[in-house]
Amino acid sequence: MEEEKKSGEKILDLAGDMVENYRNLVTLKVIEQSSRVGSVSIVGLLVLIVGVFVLLFAGLGLSWWLGEVLGNMKAGFFIVCGAYTLLLVVLILISKRTLLPAIRDMIIKKIYEEDQ
Repeated sequence: MEEEKKSGEKILDLAGDMVENYRNLVTLKVIEQSSRVGSVSIVGLLVLIVGVFVLLFAGLGLSWWLGEVLGNMKAGFFIVCGAYTLLLVVLILISKRTLLPAIRDMIIKKIYEEDQ
């Protein structure tokens, strides 16, 4: 009878250890995924900021150049503004069907990506 009690206590101790180990594993996985998402977000934000500056200066340069070629600075800036507006309209039109699902799939793949 005494051995059965010790055996039962051992099983309970092992079960408790398994639950604690599983909880620690889940905690580590959550931390790993959070750090991965955080790092991707920071890199994405930096790329976005640099991209905005590239577009800004490229647009200003193109506007200035077109203005000199046409002999009218205002026309150069309005032509580039029209091109950016056209690009914006195209992005808005394709965003629901193409852009948003692609971004969503990329985020989901990144979250569930295993160690490489």
